[in-house]
Amino acid sequence: MEDHTLHVIDHGEGRPVVVLQGDDGDASDFMAPLLARVEYDFRALLIDRPGCGGSARTRHDTSLDSQTRVIRLALRELGVEQPLLVAHSWSAVAALALALRYPDDFAGLVLVNPLCYADASIRATDPHIRVVSRLGSLVAPMVGRPAHDAALRAKFSPEPVPFADTLAPLREAAAIRRPSERRRLARNTASLRAAAGLVTRYGDIEMPVVIVVGDGDRVASPSRHAYRLHNQVHHSHLVVLPRAGHMIQLTRPDSVMETIHQGWSLAHERAEAER
Repeated sequence: MEDHTLHVIDHGEGRPVVVLQGDDGDASDFMAPLLARVEYDFRALLIDRPGCGGSARTRHDTSLDSQTRVIRLALRELGVEQPLLVAHSWSAVAALALALRYPDDFAGLVLVNPLCYADASIRATDPHIRVVSRLGSLVAPMVGRPAHDAALRAKFSPEPVPFADTLAPLREAAAIRRPSERRRLARNTASLRAAAGLVTRYGDIEMPVVIVVGDGDRVASPSRHAYRLHNQVHHSHLVVLPRAGHMIQLTRPDSVMETIHQGWSLAHERAEAER
């Protein structure tokens, strides 16, 4: 598959739900509460984007075209047809690109606290990027854990980090990737900036789109991303979770699961209307 190795978790049976992890670590670290719910009703496939988590990194990872092509090929090899695509945070760009480039391949989108606009404000919005940018590559390893824990608290804010064990895989992932932190951030921001050519086309998406957002998200500012996208995609459905932050797949998995069921209901209604 174009010399790419993707980390995929495939559990459950039924209609397929494909989940793209947002960032840090691999999908199993941050989607476990949601996965347990999704696989009960559906075939759940969690995918680490190329260069993230357990998926191999190549020199083409910064290409949005390459990432979407590899994901699509992987789904075809796995025999996945017309899945509902669920994307968190940074992965919203890849999900929107997939929806625009391969509209017949997907039943609908569920976007969880999406980061989908390449504004200059992104560096001021994401506390993890802000910390690393201020510290630089030489200082960051010395402050490592405190800085990373502070960024984690910001990701969960205004909710507390739900349990102490949550920090363990995040810290391990940070330790492993710290020497290549700048490359990781460059890859994500490059993917986001690649969305600049797609932004004017977001409104062309015809498949069902459900956007679920925590109103207190300090990473993907709702006003700069989710609300703006909702206004651009006029037929989209917006679900706002009060007093919730960026990591709602961990803190509010039942609410996110409800939006997945909503996405499938809307997809079914659309299919019936087109018959």
